[in-house]
Amino acid sequence: IQAHSSVEHDYLTDGFWAETLADELPNPGLSVRFLVSIEDVTEKVLAEVKDKMTEAERSEIIRNVNRELVDDATEGTHYIARVNSFFGNNNFYLMVYEIYSDVRFVGAPPSSIGKYGNDTDNWEWPRHTGDFSVFRVYMSPDGKPAEYSEDNVPLKPKYYLPLSVKGIEQDDFAMVLGYPGRTQRYMTSYEIDETLTIYHPNQIKLRGLFQEAWMEDMVADQKVNIQYASKYSRYSNYWKNSIGMKAGLENLNVKARKAKIEERFTKWVSKKKKRQEKYGEALNLIKSGVDGRAVSSNISQYGRECFRSGSELPGFSMIGLDYLKALQEDDKEAIKTEAGNLVDRSANFYKNYNHPTDRKATKIMYKTYMEDISSDYWPEFMHTIIKDFDGDADKYVDDIFDNSVFITLEKLEAFIANPDADNLANDPALLCGQSIMKFNTELQDNSIDFAPQIREGQRLFIAGLREMDPGVVPYSDANFSIRLSYGTVLPYQPRDAVIYKHFTTMEGILEKYVPGDYEFDLPADLIQLAKEKKYGRYAAPEGYMPICFLTNNDITGGNSGSPVLNGNGELIGLAFDGNWEAMSGDVAFEPDLQRCINVDIRYVLWVMDIYAGAQRLIEEMDIVE
Repeated sequence: IQAHSSVEHDYLTDGFWAETLADELPNPGLSVRFLVSIEDVTEKVLAEVKDKMTEAERSEIIRNVNRELVDDATEGTHYIARVNSFFGNNNFYLMVYEIYSDVRFVGAPPSSIGKYGNDTDNWEWPRHTGDFSVFRVYMSPDGKPAEYSEDNVPLKPKYYLPLSVKGIEQDDFAMVLGYPGRTQRYMTSYEIDETLTIYHPNQIKLRGLFQEAWMEDMVADQKVNIQYASKYSRYSNYWKNSIGMKAGLENLNVKARKAKIEERFTKWVSKKKKRQEKYGEALNLIKSGVDGRAVSSNISQYGRECFRSGSELPGFSMIGLDYLKALQEDDKEAIKTEAGNLVDRSANFYKNYNHPTDRKATKIMYKTYMEDISSDYWPEFMHTIIKDFDGDADKYVDDIFDNSVFITLEKLEAFIANPDADNLANDPALLCGQSIMKFNTELQDNSIDFAPQIREGQRLFIAGLREMDPGVVPYSDANFSIRLSYGTVLPYQPRDAVIYKHFTTMEGILEKYVPGDYEFDLPADLIQLAKEKKYGRYAAPEGYMPICFLTNNDITGGNSGSPVLNGNGELIGLAFDGNWEAMSGDVAFEPDLQRCINVDIRYVLWVMDIYAGAQRLIEEMDIVE
């Protein structure tokens, strides 16, 4: 949505609804993936694997077999495939997919509805967010997947979901079908300690710094708000996730609980010689690997956040290296080709970039790195700051932004019209970017030695746990493959004397309304419809307008947008969030606290139908009353 928006057509602020098929907007790079088949290939993958192999030897065999399986599954078809590992690389499944690359934007409410509550309400309950958007998949006239073409027609799926407006009640069955990202339920106490002392504190601090700088400019300027909306949302979502997860891990004493499982595991292993031979080193491998990578993990994260996430220009300037090489070699054909590539690859960056904002954020991030990290772990450009800029990071950053040809598209195009290899080779942004690239490579080399032993330890530990007590490992971690989670519509009690109902209503939206506030403002026409209670057939039998509801389904990042179905297989909502009190759920699922936050399909349909007037879309759906 952000990519389609401009100051003249601000779909983020105003929303968008295509009035006809011809008005639906193409989205280059966006595709939808449908699962065709699943096959357990564990025996095939591990047929040649021996217990005495090194982790590198084991991985090489697995890679080769996986490649053969994928080739066999896709030969002569338009399908793609991959082999996913489960249970710590102990089990393997072949997933075959069909990819449709023509996906068009049909509609979405304004962000005042779709992101109502913004950062304040993110990961929180009660929630009043109409978090949804509508896209349509297109196919070629002969029914096959195809790249965008005006000749393509809407996809005719084998099956599509009916939508239920019958409503939901407490204790109703609910299931979520989707593609969760990653969980780490079998993380050891050593890894949790690393997470609590390095990963989350760093992310909370560093993202908070550059997000604050971005937000100041976003609030002040509509154009900047559009440019940075998607980036800000991406970073802030996991910034707040880190705050909640750190608190959850600490409050729920997860590290100690994991340590008890490890103590039990160690005693179980010690009782038989065969177990000792097979699993005896599992925890030692993990612990020594985590200890060994501690320094590089901390430095790497500071580098990612300070040099890549919170500072854009030096990293972006690296796309000029191929053009520089062509200039230095004075290859006329290559110069022409790389100049065109450079402009083409730059267009999207500059569309979503504001150099004064980046200058401000870059100063903050570079100074923070220099203050927090020993000079033993500085990239070379920071020693240049000390030597040539009297230790003043602000002066160094100003030099980059005052003199780089990459500062704007216009300046870059002017340079390409009259290029000079020496000037480009000494461009301050490019020099800084090269320094960062060299630094990242060195860090990666320092930490890569510990990855195989940690993977081996995790594989053995999970295999041992399953043998010791299958109940400790009831199912594999999420890994971006399809999962069905079943559960129940439920309220919950976050703390003593506080009970949260399992649903929210339009009344709560109006209670939170703050005119002019970027998080809690509302469209005037929504307020009017709500005051007049024009809810149509989407109102609950009691007369209120439902907004969101809770279930105890097991979801995580990646599940946003996943369908929530009732026992009849009818769509009742869309999953989009988890709750604050159980943010540690990716590491330790908490049945009493864990809740999945869903937007009620009745609110989705109300927004589309009565608020937006998109009746043509309503008419396409099978709505069960």
